[in-house]
Amino acid sequence: MRQEGQSAEDRLGLPEYRGHSIAEKTAFAALILFVAAAAAGAFGGGPVSDTVAGSQSGKLQIQYHRFLRRDAAEVLEITVPTVAGTSDVELTFNTEYLRRVQITNVFPEPVEVISHDNGKLRLRTDASGQPVAVRLHYQARLPGFMTAQISVVGQPEQARFKQLVYP
Repeated sequence: MRQEGQSAEDRLGLPEYRGHSIAEKTAFAALILFVAAAAAGAFGGGPVSDTVAGSQSGKLQIQYHRFLRRDAAEVLEITVPTVAGTSDVELTFNTEYLRRVQITNVFPEPVEVISHDNGKLRLRTDASGQPVAVRLHYQARLPGFMTAQISVVGQPEQARFKQLVYP
């Protein structure tokens, strides 16, 4: 027999529902923020992660991701200014950055690779003075923040950028 005025919770012997607690509301808000950050690219490729660094003149430009995962394949797209009448151009990379990444491929293939104090790539140009587009494929080996500095030898072009590598 059903008694009037008795709730479903009372009939089943459950405590009365009083709404969501502060902890539940906070956890739900944190979940929504986490999903929104992931969709925007805070944990990999996306509009928050994709960016461009360049020299003061804007001739040297580097497209990169701010946020990386350790051991995941990544690409730096570098636009390197050249000087008309020269047959090659050299890029240097700071030692700290080279210790934290493993370069797997470079397109176009460099004429020479030197890895002493600073890493150096010498690339062939067509002597017309047109910029050279370089695609550097790499993997971050260590988690944490890393700073890259890329310079063009013999030119005042230099660009610096930071990346965060997740474990």
